Amino acid sequence: MNNYEISFQIYTARYFKPYQKIFEFISNSGISNIELFEVEAFDETKDLLQEYNLTSLSSHIGFSELKNTENIINKLKFIGVKHAIVPAPEILPGTEFKDNFNKSEKEWNDFGKKLSSYVKIFEDNGLTLGYHNHAFEYKKLESGKMPLECVLDHNENLKFEIDIGWTVAGLQDPIHWIKKYSNKIISCHLKDFFEGTIDFQDHNKQSAIGEGIINWSNILTEVKKTNCEIFALEHDNPLDYKDYISKSIKFLNTL
Repeated sequence: MNNYEISFQIYTARYFKPYQKIFEFISNSGISNIELFEVEAFDETKDLLQEYNLTSLSSHIGFSELKNTENIINKLKFIGVKHAIVPAPEILPGTEFKDNFNKSEKEWNDFGKKLSSYVKIFEDNGLTLGYHNHAFEYKKLESGKMPLECVLDHNENLKFEIDIGWTVAGLQDPIHWIKKYSNKIISCHLKDFFEGTIDFQDHNKQSAIGEGIINWSNILTEVKKTNCEIFALEHDNPLDYKDYISKSIKFLNTL
């Protein structure tokens, strides 16, 4: 895998600002594309992308931002983003992110329907809208369905950013889900873990790509059979984002 094929989810480096130094390091590493998060907070993004000869083909956006549809679409188009990806259901007042872990099947279906209702608006503006999984979307519901299916199955044009690490953390075989949603996958998060017993909220167990438990060669071979355009490195809280990037790239270059 060559450097130009590898992207970087900037969320990984959010605690190492200023962003100018981060963008500079990413560019010098040979990576040419970054994935944004909360694009509405990045006023300086377009200038930094141009300064360091980077692109940003995708961005995570909060589900609540979809309510301001025209505004978020204009910001994405201004930067040059092609794929808008919602990373999780909205955190409602009085709730926490972990409350998503125990949603009912009705709640997941309601969320999937609401998310799908925005797909055509994004398509009409030359963008795609997708969803990014964590581990909790693989916790079986009352009917035996997975929450992930409740989200993705309401609209054939809703895209999918499969997070390989969280799929493994959900005790699932990534290749099964890659094949199941091969027509939806437009992006892939590369995340690895030091060991098989994974605490979803313990980010210290996340490793550089290739230093963990995941068989990347087989998985990436399967992902490349889909329409996946983005292979984004992501670690939720690395001790050193530069070390994480360097080690991950070095390993991926061997594949």
